[in-house]
Amino acid sequence: MKKETKMSYVFGIDLGTTYSCVSYIDEYGKAVVLKNSDGDHTTPSVVMVESEDNIIVGTEAKRSIEIEPDKTVQFIKRKMGKENDTVTLNGIVYHAPEISSMILKKIVNDANEELRQTGVLPDGETVKDVVITCPAYFGMNEKQATKTAGELAGLNVLNIINEPTAAAISYGVSGNNRNETVLVYDLGGGTFDITVMNIAGNNISVVCTGGDDQLGGKDWDEALMDYVIERYQEEYGEDISEDPETIASLYVDVETWKKALTAREKVNISVNGSAGRFREELTREKFEEITSNLLNRTRNLLDDVLATSEKQGYPIAKIDKLLLVGGSSRMPQVAAMIENNYHVTPVLADPDEAVAKGAAIYAGNEKAYNDFVSDEAAKSGKTVEQIKEENLVTGEMDRKFALSTGASVNGAMKISITNVLSRTYGIEVLDKRNMSVIVNMLMINDKLPATRTQTFYTSVANQPGVEIKLYESRSTEEEMQIDDKEPITVIEMRFTQRVPASTPIEMTVALDNSGCLHIMAEEFENHTKLDTTFQLSNQMTEDEMNSAALRMSSANIE
Repeated sequence: MKKETKMSYVFGIDLGTTYSCVSYIDEYGKAVVLKNSDGDHTTPSVVMVESEDNIIVGTEAKRSIEIEPDKTVQFIKRKMGKENDTVTLNGIVYHAPEISSMILKKIVNDANEELRQTGVLPDGETVKDVVITCPAYFGMNEKQATKTAGELAGLNVLNIINEPTAAAISYGVSGNNRNETVLVYDLGGGTFDITVMNIAGNNISVVCTGGDDQLGGKDWDEALMDYVIERYQEEYGEDISEDPETIASLYVDVETWKKALTAREKVNISVNGSAGRFREELTREKFEEITSNLLNRTRNLLDDVLATSEKQGYPIAKIDKLLLVGGSSRMPQVAAMIENNYHVTPVLADPDEAVAKGAAIYAGNEKAYNDFVSDEAAKSGKTVEQIKEENLVTGEMDRKFALSTGASVNGAMKISITNVLSRTYGIEVLDKRNMSVIVNMLMINDKLPATRTQTFYTSVANQPGVEIKLYESRSTEEEMQIDDKEPITVIEMRFTQRVPASTPIEMTVALDNSGCLHIMAEEFENHTKLDTTFQLSNQMTEDEMNSAALRMSSANIE
């Protein structure tokens, strides 16, 4: 008699700048995006704070932008992990991860409800295990802020994976025996991401990545808004940008007009101001003219990534697929630019749902593999860690998993991802002129895990210790000026005894696949050692985290 096995579900979440969605692997091994309470597959990433205890997320909150702008926030993803990450809503100060946690809690609650209504989950049971996606070029602070948002929402964040990789998994480039190179052009609502990756079966190796976290469909909306404001002023001599209600309404309208021009060659636009009503027929050609500088920014970034890719042995001639991901990649100007300049026909790859589906496939595969390894560990008397270490050498566990029945989700083998550094990491030192400079230790697009060791020297006599200041950038230079840059962390290293000038200090900076940063240093006069491993935190203090967790636990989020 076959033993009945209870299904264990995990979520893949695309936490987007403008829209978010959640996916899971159903009983047939298919990635399915779950509907929200409105019956839609995607939820606007907009939050309205009616009160500290009553939070509205999604379509209704989006409608409130023009009515109650002081209570409503959108595009919060652009503030994740940034130095100034707070917003004030209805007189209450929130950090970006807390706002994002509200979005996560809303979409997961809706997903749980659909799963219960369809009989997939028993009443009272919820799915907590999730994989959340982020842009490939997100730095450590942004990724940590994303993880914090998940934890504040009460979720068990299994991993944070890159959006282009998730999109590639969803498209089906993994799970076959071919060796192919894929470029993902991901133009979302608020962020832009480009990644080149080589895929051999279920092994995904990122070649290089690039992008801009301040470039997306929102900027096309604002360019169109600026045009309408200018045309209204030409017509009536009035600056409607000073009218908050008109501007709030215009934010909604320009997005509608932009989407209409994706399908049509022209659209009628209108705006009501105190001086009168402005109307105009807007053509797609005019819209593309207005936004040409934005498209060119994506082209310049694409050129940079392709140049790096070619240096790594993957010129554009070797790219087998170019996938368009993200809702804004639907704009006809995007595909036309790529075809005209690179002579490649891109594929529109389920732009709204691909990332969430890929995250769910990855999450399901990882969970199935980890469960399988745990079972094997119990049988053998070994620890899970021992088995995984042995597998790195022999690959035996991967082969067993592939041969086991029902072990995999959407493919027989464990999906293996090799990433690259999305940022450059350097430390502050004194040069020969006794001027402070940054020596970059780990370089953008270095393969992970990445490590570098270099010897530096103390600068003064009787030096009691050193401050190790770590900087994050997108520099490709070995050395750079500090200018107005601020370190992302400062580590104090105190020597056991004061040392003379020119005492050597061997410094090692390493970053592993999980995003953990390792800084090791040894002073050779007295053999003082420093060995620290940490993940950078976002800007929230412990008290702020506790306060946010308390608010989230008691708030009604709908």
